Amino acid sequence: MRRSLFLVALIALGACSLGSGSGSGGDDARSLATPAVEETALAEPEAAAAVPAPPATSPTEAAPVAKSPSQLACEASGGRYLRVKALFTCVKTPRDAGKRCTRESDCSGRCLARSQSCAPFDPLLGCNDILDDEGRRTTLCLD
Repeated sequence: MRRSLFLVALIALGACSLGSGSGSGGDDARSLATPAVEETALAEPEAAAAVPAPPATSPTEAAPVAKSPSQLACEASGGRYLRVKALFTCVKTPRDAGKRCTRESDCSGRCLARSQSCAPFDPLLGCNDILDDEGRRTTLCLD
């Protein structure tokens, strides 16, 4: 195994020296040296000065974004208009968020089964264990 690896290494070295194009053994160091690199400018200073600078804008000067009627209605009712996946929804914090509950009717939103407290926001997105009106634990999934 060692002998075959040694032969492969010798063949590779031979191919490298043939590919260098030096022809004589004494010029190997000069033929492997890299040629000098010439540095050039991309643009003349006068040309760069002729291009006008883009206008300075600050975050406060950004163009106002038009709001949809549903977004305006959501914000007017105290909600936050948020993007959830590909759609927007109005998310509100119920007045009884965090209050202890044993059934859904104890809350203005949903009663969370694990903490037995009213949900911190409405609607609850994803899958959540809730307590229904009779106090039974069920799983509610909303996408």
